[in-house]
Amino acid sequence: MRSAWEISREMFLSEREIEALLEFVRRDRDESRANARGAQLDRLIIETLLFTGLRNSEFCRLALGDQKQDANGAYLTVRQGDAVDRVVYLPSAVARLLEDYRQTTRRGCLPADIDANDPLQPLVFHERRRPFERTGLYRRVIRVLTEAGLGDRASVQLLRHTYGYLAYLRTGGNLLFTQRQLGHAHPIVTSIYAQFVDESYSRLAEMLIASPASETTSEERHPANASSRRKASPPSVSGVQT
Repeated sequence: MRSAWEISREMFLSEREIEALLEFVRRDRDESRANARGAQLDRLIIETLLFTGLRNSEFCRLALGDQKQDANGAYLTVRQGDAVDRVVYLPSAVARLLEDYRQTTRRGCLPADIDANDPLQPLVFHERRRPFERTGLYRRVIRVLTEAGLGDRASVQLLRHTYGYLAYLRTGGNLLFTQRQLGHAHPIVTSIYAQFVDESYSRLAEMLIASPASETTSEERHPANASSRRKASPPSVSGVQT
């Protein structure tokens, strides 16, 4: 039986599969207003889950006031009950997608008695003017992924694992970033993605040799990262989740 800390190659998307999925959700599906609204919601859900690694329940709990921007960039505040669990930084493209949804589609999905600017209200409402709950979100993700040709593997967890793989791959193996974004309690959980990233050990070995004149500290090389690290760390997560 597979351990909760183990994953296999079919449990996340390859880069080619990611490209095909994005092409599918970004295409114009229908010119009618109702279907255009649904298509925008489908894209918003898939891209947000794919590029944040949020769990199903975390996405459903997002409030309008949880999307924020500071000097380090756009981010989502992820909560467990009334407590802040972690901060998840967003790619600028996803931040723009969320902002566009807030200014257009969301206004058309709000119940009549809801203030569009109330920060305590859910961030995402669907076409029936209600916020998403876990079962509804899960079924919608399954439907979209199935339509995109991924039916035998379709799940919210597929997108979360894909984020873990991408975050580790495209940051050059930054385990701490990947762990904090995903909300893993232990780096050993996050390290499951490392086995799927091909690296040249000879090249890595050469990187250890640096001339004294070129030596700099990590903070000098990456001042933005240093600033981010100086911010208060998010609360630790109890238990082990992937």
